[in-house]
Amino acid sequence: MDYNELSDKAAEYMRLALPLMRKHGVPMTPDNYTVWYEHVSGANEALSLAINSMVKETPVLTQNQCQHLFKSYFNIEKEREEVFQMRLELARLLKEVINFIYSSVMHTDKTNQRLNDLLSRINRDMSAAEIHQIVDDILAETRQAMNSGELLTERLDTAMSELQKLKKEFDVSKQEAKTDTLTGLANRKAFDEVVTKVTHDADDSGLDVCIIFADLDLFKNINDKHGHLVGDQVLRVVANSLKDSVKGRDLVARYGGEEFAIVLLNTSLQNAKNVAENIRLEIASKRIQRKDTRESLGTITLSFGVARYVPSEGSESFMQRADRALYMSKRRGRNCVSEAPPPII
Repeated sequence: MDYNELSDKAAEYMRLALPLMRKHGVPMTPDNYTVWYEHVSGANEALSLAINSMVKETPVLTQNQCQHLFKSYFNIEKEREEVFQMRLELARLLKEVINFIYSSVMHTDKTNQRLNDLLSRINRDMSAAEIHQIVDDILAETRQAMNSGELLTERLDTAMSELQKLKKEFDVSKQEAKTDTLTGLANRKAFDEVVTKVTHDADDSGLDVCIIFADLDLFKNINDKHGHLVGDQVLRVVANSLKDSVKGRDLVARYGGEEFAIVLLNTSLQNAKNVAENIRLEIASKRIQRKDTRESLGTITLSFGVARYVPSEGSESFMQRADRALYMSKRRGRNCVSEAPPPII
């Protein structure tokens, strides 16, 4: 979307937001405008539901209610520090632009009023000098309005460039917050979010969802004998093998330490067990060597737990069952795949 399209949308949302704010007695502050701009844009369904419910009960909102909406839906204190700082800068820019737009709107309203006053003075009995004066006055008002519009366009253009830069930095930080730095895989936070989402979807659609938990066998021995740098090398090799073993929409994550997790969509339990078995065989067949000495690290193996989601059991139960299946494999002697028993609902 180019700048003109963004400007058109922003102007349309402003035209929608301001009358609604006046209708419900909302003070024209930058924070309140941010809330109502977001509402009319349709970008935040939860916010819109809250507003609709609130105005249904109380058509005229208090400033306390408005502040509650802003704090509830634009809360940034839970983000990582670098994301928090970028959001502060984003909020500063937005408030600056909103204040400028609002002052420009107020100026335009006054200009329109003055122009209407000038037009009302025109009548058939006017002298040439009076007509000349009114024309000069109208031209002066028009030039002033045009200059104001040019200033607004210039400021918005600058702000848009800054916002685009911030958005890129923000997107990078969000991605980094969900990425394991050692392996480049998704991290536990990203995995948990995906599992929560796909299980909700499965409750509605009956979608087949399976997860695989995998844990490196006797990994402590590798760290103790060869050191953590070699252990990190092994983790990266395993991560790459796991990533190469799944389809595009499936997710592979490093769940923590030497434990990995996989989400498989549109996959039956049997096919998920086949995926786990194929990975197990591939890892066991690798002959990994130390990069510095070329010393063999011996056979590396993984234990697996596989579970299929049962509608309405919830994501927590789903992951617990896969985890229990993983430890069934450990108890069976490691280097094998175990299926999770069905949940008790």
